[in-house]
Amino acid sequence: MRVVAIVQARMGSTRLPDKVLRKIGDKPMIQLLLERLSLSKMIDEIVVATSTDEKNEKLRVVVSQLGFKVFQGSETDVLSRFLGAAKFVNADVIVRVTGDCPLIDPLLVDECVKRFNAEKVDYLSNTQPPTFPDGLDTEVFSFQALERSVSEATSSYEREHVTPFLRSDIGTRRGQVLSETDYS
Repeated sequence: MRVVAIVQARMGSTRLPDKVLRKIGDKPMIQLLLERLSLSKMIDEIVVATSTDEKNEKLRVVVSQLGFKVFQGSETDVLSRFLGAAKFVNADVIVRVTGDCPLIDPLLVDECVKRFNAEKVDYLSNTQPPTFPDGLDTEVFSFQALERSVSEATSSYEREHVTPFLRSDIGTRRGQVLSETDYS
């Protein structure tokens, strides 16, 4: 089973433009995130999924220079972008992380993947309900669940935010990881 982390990132943030390349210390935020995520023992590969919009070219170059793959897809249909990225790297299981979580915890990511495998669910997260501090959000889902989402999700909200369909679909088997301390 091939576990791939897909990091959703783009340069077009309206609240904080170019945030994924903003420096934290001497490193761009995306570099810090990718370095931390690389410490995961359960992830076989990491790919950054961004859009084909030209403003993401600088992000593509930086990520490629760091030695990670980049998949570029739709700016607005992020769900289909994820499917394209998953196919691009032959993923069986997808770990979804957003590009604005530079302090992602690789041990927590590993725990989520282990629980996903043990519970034999289609979708697992540590955000339903949210008990971990902001920035540690991790979602894990099967390639088959992602394919089903792409074919069945109809609203623009479901297409833009990747996992709302999985979180609400009655046919999706779901699991959760909760923090011992509720930080929400």
